[in-house]
Amino acid sequence: HGGGEGCSPVSAILPPTVTMPAKGRSHPAARVDASPVAATPRMGGRASPGSTVVKTLEQEADECYQSILLPINERMMGPLPQSEIITSRPMVLLLGNHSSGKSSFINYLVGSAVQKSGVAPTDDSFTLITSGVEDTDQDGPALVGDPDLGFMALRNFGNALISHVQLKVRKNLAVSNVILVDSPGMIDCPAVSARQALSTSEALAQAARGGSGMAEGVHQMGNSFDRGYNFMAVTRWFAEHSDVILLFFDPDKPGTTGETLECLTKALPGMEHKLQIVFNKCDNFTKMHDFARAFGALCWNLSKVIPRKDLPPIYTMCVPVANSGLGLGAEALKDLHATRDEVVARVNNAQERRVDNMISRLDDSTRVLQMYAWVCTAVRRKVNAVWWGVHIRAGLMMATLAAGAAAVYAGRPQLVAKFGARMEFFHIPALIGGQAMGLGYYLWLRPSIVQTTKHLMGENALTEIFQEHYRMEIAEGDEFLLSVWKRVMPRLQLAMRTVGIRAIGHASRRDNDYLQRILSEDVPRLRRQFARAIGDTAAVTPALQGAH
Repeated sequence: HGGGEGCSPVSAILPPTVTMPAKGRSHPAARVDASPVAATPRMGGRASPGSTVVKTLEQEADECYQSILLPINERMMGPLPQSEIITSRPMVLLLGNHSSGKSSFINYLVGSAVQKSGVAPTDDSFTLITSGVEDTDQDGPALVGDPDLGFMALRNFGNALISHVQLKVRKNLAVSNVILVDSPGMIDCPAVSARQALSTSEALAQAARGGSGMAEGVHQMGNSFDRGYNFMAVTRWFAEHSDVILLFFDPDKPGTTGETLECLTKALPGMEHKLQIVFNKCDNFTKMHDFARAFGALCWNLSKVIPRKDLPPIYTMCVPVANSGLGLGAEALKDLHATRDEVVARVNNAQERRVDNMISRLDDSTRVLQMYAWVCTAVRRKVNAVWWGVHIRAGLMMATLAAGAAAVYAGRPQLVAKFGARMEFFHIPALIGGQAMGLGYYLWLRPSIVQTTKHLMGENALTEIFQEHYRMEIAEGDEFLLSVWKRVMPRLQLAMRTVGIRAIGHASRRDNDYLQRILSEDVPRLRRQFARAIGDTAAVTPALQGAH
């Protein structure tokens, strides 16, 4: 299905993407009074997902990220992913084993049979579904190649993935302005994973081809190519760019599918604030004993992969189907429908979750980059101190010996008168010998630079520098700070080993002021304004309700 010549048929019927600001703009905090968000009065009630206030908050949070964080990150080879186009629609990712009811839930949600459903696996692709003014489909190459849709980064995962991605635009959907991502059903494959055959160099090469977002988790994620592409890495990418994640389980396989559990440990770490676990098809139970056993098995299996004492909420629900019975009874069925309505509400609130996620991303990315910049700058100072110390000492020795040769040259008449004509050109070998000694002294000192550099790139040395700067927070038991450091250190080591410590840029005092300003002023201000925009006055303390 196509549009006019020279234009994308799908992007033409979708809302325009959010325009990314040019890099290097002034700090948004310096323009608070001129911001349309800052002047917005306190709103009563819940704003609609497409309201101007929420959109403006979204753009301002992204502007801080694009115009301040990314330039610093690029200069320092930092840990943040590179800039990419963000579509104007939030995304909802649906994961789960085959026949868990993902496609049926999507059909119920949009009020149309957009996806095929069945007991056996019915789809092996990532299918993106959204509303539009006319029905149209777009295959993987066209979807990934369209710069206005925001999925160009998927080409980093290879042609095998591109051929397993598609976009469906349908008119008159019950859910509008949201992109639903139906993922392939997860299965257990007896084939040997390709990662067992990959050497370390091949694995690193695969990570490099996957871009910054995928490379970040390579040491944790490994590689899984049973589908011809790295399924866990692709799932991670969609999860990072989604605003709501629904993970489906069903009574037939209550957490027993290994790939589904692997997804929790390799593709979804750090996504807990987006993740909703759904135990679907609970209307299939006719005996409470069977439901208790299946639900208990699900909780048991989840406890093995979720490293917490308490499990997250599990939504027990069902999707209405023809000729379905009462299950455990009319009252139980009523509860299942009520829970399903809660899940539907989560999807409908995806726009608000998107803004909240972008503010959280700004806060988290700023803390990561701030820690990376400080430790990197401290390491550079130590290496530069050793480097300059070696060169100054070697230079002083060579200058001293050269001065000695100059003294010999100045006293040449006396030397000739005392020792004969053979001392006429004695200053030349004195100069050459002195410089040779100075060079030898430099070569003797130079290994200390290499040793210091190698030592500072080690985990223990970097951790000591980190602890030196954050000793007060560590003494107070700040576990969040330690979790951030665990993410920063591998990326810092990779950058230093790739280009060298002295080749990495440094953060200026102005950069550090900008980063601190985002954390202390911009993020709290955006959160307060967002709480007012959605009518969540409980999230704003009385002392701050009048602030803008």
